[in-house]
Amino acid sequence: MQRLLELSSRDIPSAREDKRPVIVWFRQDLRLHDNPALLFAAQSGRNVIPVFVHVEQDDENWLLGGAAKFWLHQSLTKLSESLERKYGSKLIIRAGSDTLAGLLDVMMETGASTLCFNRVYEPWKLARDAKIVETLTMNGLTCSSYKAVVLFEPLEVVPDSKEGLMYGFGSVGFFLNACDGKEISDPLPPPEQLRPPRAWPGSLSIGDLRLYVMPCRRNGQVVDWAKGMREFWEFGEEGALKALEEFVRFGCHHFEGRQRFRADRKYTAVISPYVRFGELSPRRIFHEIVVRHRYKAKTFLRRLAWRDLAYWCLWKFPTMADHPLRPQYAHQTWDYDQKQLRAWQRGRTGFPLVDAAMRQLWVTGWMPNYMRHVVAGFLIEHMNMHWVDGEKWFHDTLVDADVAINAYMWQNGGHSGLDQWNFVMHPVFAAKSCDPEGDYVRRWVPELSKLPPEYIHCPWEAPVTLLASSGVALGRNYPHRIIADLEGARTRSLAAVNAVRCGVGKAMVLPDGHERMILPDGR
Repeated sequence: MQRLLELSSRDIPSAREDKRPVIVWFRQDLRLHDNPALLFAAQSGRNVIPVFVHVEQDDENWLLGGAAKFWLHQSLTKLSESLERKYGSKLIIRAGSDTLAGLLDVMMETGASTLCFNRVYEPWKLARDAKIVETLTMNGLTCSSYKAVVLFEPLEVVPDSKEGLMYGFGSVGFFLNACDGKEISDPLPPPEQLRPPRAWPGSLSIGDLRLYVMPCRRNGQVVDWAKGMREFWEFGEEGALKALEEFVRFGCHHFEGRQRFRADRKYTAVISPYVRFGELSPRRIFHEIVVRHRYKAKTFLRRLAWRDLAYWCLWKFPTMADHPLRPQYAHQTWDYDQKQLRAWQRGRTGFPLVDAAMRQLWVTGWMPNYMRHVVAGFLIEHMNMHWVDGEKWFHDTLVDADVAINAYMWQNGGHSGLDQWNFVMHPVFAAKSCDPEGDYVRRWVPELSKLPPEYIHCPWEAPVTLLASSGVALGRNYPHRIIADLEGARTRSLAAVNAVRCGVGKAMVLPDGHERMILPDGR
């Protein structure tokens, strides 16, 4: 990352200095507001050519999943429409097997001499970007890069300093301590105008990228698998700003207390996919929350720090998405039952709260944060399934799938992360916090909708006559529980963890029960 900053920190030459066009390279910043690369390119007075280059291999081991691809398709469509409507501009679409080649083709075709972009932080993308910038500058071209995806870049804060190691390594408090005293600037306005080039370069259509493809059954019927997502979301920057405004006005008031756990109410911020693909900037979110709520939203603002922490962790530990950060946990014994894993994925576990969340995920590509903990805890702590199985499923089905955040969450839940979480959401008792009347379950598990609150989260305890009058036939229209003895399953899962701590990981266990960890620099 240091090399990238050294090579791309130049200001954009003005039209007086260079009359050739500027390429604005869009990635995880599909918006007009608070977009430094776009704004400063526009302010240079030069012709601006917005470009998006799609190269699947750039995501290495974590190619975009189906839900995220669908979202990207919608986001690019909306961005293209906004550029055309507001500025008379165009989004040039290119694709191939090499991003550098794609950018060079556009620059050679248009005579552009400057590349502007906002930085991203996956280690493999940082390496790619440094190579791109180095190649372009060696050929006499100018590159300018900016911070726009996070509040604090990995090199901007040093949470793992000697002093920082005292603050619970890997926790959000550990990261916030390093951010203390650092300023967060105000969001930038959208450009007033974008000067078009004399001639536009060739472009693919967004459909040519085949991000959203509807399969066809043998009988010719087209499967519109994303119908639920289209109905649930309003895509694009305008939809993002509406969702943020709704949370700021109505949801944020409830976020500081336990009401934020409510899955049956709109008390949480339904903005994560907009942030993932950059239709909302973290600075814009921070600014709106602080201006309107100031110190009454500390819990929510910690979520923004948590996000930056996940990026910092992936930057610091590049294999976080694939391998345990605590190597001893590579030896943990996990169960694998394809039938049970499929039941969890499709919301057929027989535990209504878990099933409701997994069905919401399948239909909409999203579920509230609290419910992500519920279903992850069930998979790991009760089913004793490997956290990677959950990570992969979330990556494929979440519209907000983010390698850093997804890996950070699943590693912590799976015992091998930096901030080893030691809380478990009980698949029945957790309903007291998130769905006390059962309305969430009624929405997503309609076959149980007629059960009263006292039984809707545990239908196996309901009298046979009540089940019959409610239209519930366990084992027929709603499955039996895949785990009959939750406590026994939990004990077995704990035994697998203790086997690591008493075996290959024994040397890492401290006298107080915590575990030490060796950092990449040997500390």
